[in-house]
Amino acid sequence: MLIHSVRDTTLIPFSLWTLQGPETSVLAKAELPNLRTWLAQAKCVDVQVDAVQEPLLATLSPPHERAWAKAVGWPAQDGCLPWAARAAAESGLAASDAAKGWAFINLCNWHVSNGQVTLGDPAYLQIDEATDDTLLKAMQNFFAEDGIRLHPYKQGQWLAQSHLFVDLPTASLDRVIGRNIDPWLVGSHVAADALSPAAKLLRRLQNEMQMLLYTHPVNDSRRLTINSFWVHGTGALSPTTRREPQVVHTLRESALQQDLMGWLEAWQHVDAHVIAPMLARLAAGEPQRLVLCGEHEFHVYDSAAPTLWQRVRTHFAPTSLDTVLAVAPLKD
Repeated sequence: MLIHSVRDTTLIPFSLWTLQGPETSVLAKAELPNLRTWLAQAKCVDVQVDAVQEPLLATLSPPHERAWAKAVGWPAQDGCLPWAARAAAESGLAASDAAKGWAFINLCNWHVSNGQVTLGDPAYLQIDEATDDTLLKAMQNFFAEDGIRLHPYKQGQWLAQSHLFVDLPTASLDRVIGRNIDPWLVGSHVAADALSPAAKLLRRLQNEMQMLLYTHPVNDSRRLTINSFWVHGTGALSPTTRREPQVVHTLRESALQQDLMGWLEAWQHVDAHVIAPMLARLAAGEPQRLVLCGEHEFHVYDSAAPTLWQRVRTHFAPTSLDTVLAVAPLKD
């Protein structure tokens, strides 16, 4: 188990590349001098890999979310990391009814092709304030009929308040974007005849909103239609008992697009603007922790004084980055 420390922690989602083909040689040659220097004076203290969970090959909460939760002391309940409750508390909403649960509702595009429905990245919808306000007014009564109260949060993303969300597992957006939604819909991790009342209600509500949005005027001139919503970030809020990590989201977009060259370019930015300052703090005597997260696992590195053997080995055989950044896909 990971030992908690007072080190400054930097957490980088999507910083491990899941091998899909012959990418190893490209990763080995990556121009990341600061990361190489960091690895030469750091020790891997923890590796956590997803267990295969039928019928899914992954957890509902991706590794970077679970690593953040572990770092701050949240209970590790898959699919119930309370991001929405945290956002509600920060917005001053949670105090109005602390007993109720919270969820995020993201307007999104479900793309249908060859009989498969894929979730598009909601960021590409570029929802403006007027569109957000129009759809909130059009949809909130439907949610209210099922005891769900909607609150504006960000354009295209709302906070939903209901007891339904207290212990309802949901799949993170980062887990589902670009994938077939079927295995990730609310309740899909259980047998169809075991769906909870909350899961059944939300699936029905999704169907109703798809019918509403199909003919809604906001889509008349849009290149990408808004045709559904995704519910995520459910769970009951727990206090954070330790200092929060710095989270670096620079690699997210290129990783979700499976753009290896764009991902490496983003890594160069991280190397210069995140890893280099970490080395400077380390040189000033401040212990550091780096958490590298992939699709199915996360690795924790703590700064440590290198032994003589490590210094000699690093000099004559520098760390090959493919052994650090490349991870194999999970198998059944």
